[in-house]
Amino acid sequence: MKQLKIRAKNLIYKFDVSHTFVKTEKTAMTLNYEDGKYRQKELVRIIRETVVHFALTKEEIRKYKEDDDFGEMQRKAWERISKAHKNSKGDFGELLLFILLSIFFPSEKFVTKVRLRSSTKEQIKGFDCAHFSIEDGEVILWLGEAKFHNRFSNAISGAIDSIKEHCNIDYLRDEISILGSNIELNEEFQEYEKINNILNGGVTLDKIKIRIPVLLTYDCNVIPKHQDIEDALFIEEMTEEFISKYKNIDSQQLSLKPNIEVLFIIVPFESVSEIKEEIQKLEEAMR
Repeated sequence: MKQLKIRAKNLIYKFDVSHTFVKTEKTAMTLNYEDGKYRQKELVRIIRETVVHFALTKEEIRKYKEDDDFGEMQRKAWERISKAHKNSKGDFGELLLFILLSIFFPSEKFVTKVRLRSSTKEQIKGFDCAHFSIEDGEVILWLGEAKFHNRFSNAISGAIDSIKEHCNIDYLRDEISILGSNIELNEEFQEYEKINNILNGGVTLDKIKIRIPVLLTYDCNVIPKHQDIEDALFIEEMTEEFISKYKNIDSQQLSLKPNIEVLFIIVPFESVSEIKEEIQKLEEAMR
């Protein structure tokens, strides 16, 4: 995973957007260009190599490595990806969210959610990821949402609806109960007791610190007009683009409990459909 993270850091960049309005936390990201092309195909290759870490537990990966069975490890990982149509499949967005959280944010997976689905024909129910971080000695649950769409309006409306539904007290109680019974962390992990206690009813829902990272993708017409992320005109136009999206997010009606915060992660592409098509081809070859 170390080399994978290095490659991803050379491809995906946080975009600095200075703004005076702060209603919700937001992070803007872009890919690099190479030979004048936005590096979407390289992102697909990174997604391909990330599937194992996304879909398998650490214990499963360890066992396959001990048996020197890397082919079966890849096959088993891809087997857990949903067989739904690429345009309605949530796993591709969840994979991208997993990559971003693993590289740019202080979080670590504690449950492999794709392992919990009863059938690969179904989408993952509930939040799209289950990570955690330890900040100032306190456990924060990262329960994410991924909206891998080609239209920003669809991504944001879908995200807001999901957040409202999933943050309902009864829904949240059931979700945490399921996650708690499937925790993958080794009991020798330094903060295991804290995390296990939170996930198994030792802390009331009103006191659990929850961070919801929300991935929003869309097709951006600024991207094909440029060839270099360091070009002044690209920076100017993308800054305007991201600010418009920030304002759109802040116009949404979202009221949450004080212990829940939302982090929006905005990633524009030249063509989301092309990315999905390339991943679909990989999936068909790897199963």
